Amino acid sequence: MWAVVFYETDSGKIPVKRFIDSLSEFERARVVRDLKQLEAFGLELKAPLVRSLGKKLWELRTTGSNQHRILYFAVSGRRLVLLHGFTKKTQKTPAAEIEKALKRMADYLARGNKDGR
Repeated sequence: MWAVVFYETDSGKIPVKRFIDSLSEFERARVVRDLKQLEAFGLELKAPLVRSLGKKLWELRTTGSNQHRILYFAVSGRRLVLLHGFTKKTQKTPAAEIEKALKRMADYLARGNKDGR
C-alpha cells in the first residue's frame, strides 16, 4: 500500500480535498475509486488511469462524462502527494494547471519535505 497525502498550503488549505468536495456525489465517488487504486498500486499503476507529465509529475485520470485530473508526485516512504485537482475541458492538459502543481510541489519540498524523488 501507498500513502496518499494531501498537499496543504501554509495557511492550512487543502486544494485537492476542496476540489473533490466540490464535485457531485457521483463524480466524487468516481474520483475516490481511482484514488483507492492509486493508493493500492502507487507507481505501478499504468495508463489509462495514470500518465506521466514529466518533471516527476503524474496525473490520475478519472474519465467518464466529465474528465477529472489530480496531479501528484511521489516522495520517499511510498507516499504520493496530491497537489492539484481540476476538471479537464480541453484535449491537452492545460499548461496553467501543470504550473499550479509544479509550484505546489516546489513549495512542499521547500518547507522541509526534502524527500521528493
